[in-house]
Formats: sequence, C-alpha cells, structure tokens
Amino acid sequence: MSEVFYQGIRDLRTGKIVALSRPLPLAEWPFKIAEPAGLLWRYGGYRKFKSLIEARQLYFRRADKLEDVKEGRFTEANRAGPSRLFARAFADLKLGDPAQILKIQESHRVRTFLSCWHKNPKENPRMWPAYTETPESIVIAVRTQNLLTEMAGRCQAFDVQYISEDEALPELHSLAVFAHKRREPFAFEQEFRLAYMLPMEESVYLDQAHDFGRTIPVNLANLLEEVRFHPRATAAFKALVQSDLAAAGLSVVARDSECPVT
Repeated sequence: MSEVFYQGIRDLRTGKIVALSRPLPLAEWPFKIAEPAGLLWRYGGYRKFKSLIEARQLYFRRADKLEDVKEGRFTEANRAGPSRLFARAFADLKLGDPAQILKIQESHRVRTFLSCWHKNPKENPRMWPAYTETPESIVIAVRTQNLLTEMAGRCQAFDVQYISEDEALPELHSLAVFAHKRREPFAFEQEFRLAYMLPMEESVYLDQAHDFGRTIPVNLANLLEEVRFHPRATAAFKALVQSDLAAAGLSVVARDSECPVT
C-alpha cells in the first residue's frame, strides 16, 4: 500500500480536526529532497561572505524582493481550477472557489523568507556570471544533510521543482508555491531552498529595508565544507579571504575554482 497524507481543517479554539480529506498520495507532496548527502553551493560577492562569517547568521531574502516577479505566485493554470493534488481535498473539505486561495497567497509572499542554494556534485561555471558581479567573489559549499541538521525545526527545506504556466501548483500549503519555479529561464539553477515564514504575531513593514530579509544563526564550523575563489580572483583577494577565515577561527579549505577563466 502506498504512503498517503491528509489535508484537514482544525478548530483553532479547541485544536481538534473538524474535517479531513480523503487520502492523498505522499509521492506528490511538494517538499522533497532527492539527495540529502549531496553538495550545495552558494555563489556571491565578498560583502555577503564577510557578513556570513562575522555574524555567523544565514541570510534569508523576502520572497517579494527576489528578482523573479512570479516568485511565490500561482500559475495561469491555477486560475482555471484546482491543482491535481488538491482537487479532491477542495471537495472533501467544502472549501469552495479555489480563487480565494490565490488571493491569500499574495500576503504569504511578504511573510516568507528564502535561502537559495545550487544543487550540484561539482562547481558550475554558469553560476559565476549569473550570481556574481566581480572577481572579488566566492562560492561556499555545504553538505545538504549538514544544512538540514543545522536548520532542523527552524524552517522548511526542499528541492525546487520546475514547472510551466499550464501546470497548476498545490494550493493547500502556504509554502508549496515556493517549492516551484518557472522552468524557463530558471531550470539551470537546480535550486535547493530553505523557507522561513514569519509567525503571525510578528509584523513586517513592506517598504522598510530592515524587513527585506531575516537571518538565522548557524554554526559555521559544522556547516562549511569548503570555499572556492572566483576563477579570476587575484592573489590579494585570495589572501584576504584566507585571512578572514583565520580571524573567524574557521578551519575551512579555501582553494581555486575548477572552472576555466573566461
């Protein structure tokens, strides 16, 4: 018998479930991690690297502040009807018009913060020009399982699934939309994400810079696998990064990129 899950409605006053959907296939649950032992990479400029090792906090960007304007938004297919996964749940729970869920999702975009990583067993030359602007940049590598252990209980983790506008996204989980991105032009990113949603009692000011991101403390000694320099990094920049790591008390391998200089 295949594994299943259920969607339900809980009475917040009593904590009791008052309605339950029929069994739904667990294989279609949107939060999947294919390779927990694999490598994750995060490319970025020196300022971000310096902030990470000094503050020892992982930065999460607010979803509506990412460059992709469709980030955290449903597809055109969702406007035509419910997703394949939750169509029966809508009927079982008597939820009515799925369009109401689409409106609610817009508010989730400003309360959800994302930390984005590239899944790959090796360094990817395409990511350097896509996610760095100068040779004074680095990529950090971590093991997926170490990141999961470090973040356990603090946020949701998942591989990103790539879809088109004619595929309806799962509606009945506030973070499910963030587990999907449009296939074009983003499929090359092979993204892994951590998603943190603000608790309801915490407010957010939409236009205040301090609310464009959130940070979560991390133990870098348990997390960092290695650091690699931009393919065109200078000797002076490499020495600076090595000095920063030493000053932070981090015994992390920092070495040259394996990508060709372009």
